[in-house]
Amino acid sequence: MRKYISTILLIGFAYGQITYSGKGEVVAVRFLELKDNVNVKDFENFALEEYNPSFNRVVPGSRNFITKSDRGIDVDSYALIITFDSQIVRNAMIPEQGTSDWFNTIMEENGLMSLWNKLGTYVTEESMSNYNDFVELR
Repeated sequence: MRKYISTILLIGFAYGQITYSGKGEVVAVRFLELKDNVNVKDFENFALEEYNPSFNRVVPGSRNFITKSDRGIDVDSYALIITFDSQIVRNAMIPEQGTSDWFNTIMEENGLMSLWNKLGTYVTEESMSNYNDFVELR
């Protein structure tokens, strides 16, 4: 009887584990909508020549880049993809409210805050503030 109870408890713990360990990679997606007055070529040049190269692996534990869809339900649409090594890293950089001093310092010292603000001149405010963070289930 003790053996059966132990087995049941082990199965219960195995299936009842929390899938968010804090260690899973995070992919934050913002679907970017260009403002009506934005020239598409100007935006793409900004992404290719300024934004993406400047954000390329500058912030430890994170990648940040603008993408363009070439397949699927909304071809030629744009998204800002931000990856974090883990939920722990994401939460340290960007807590629920605001950003950390450490993250702000990196952004300022590398001229990234001005690029972030410049991105805002191309895309609608709604597309910058509406996002989903997808967490790898671990």
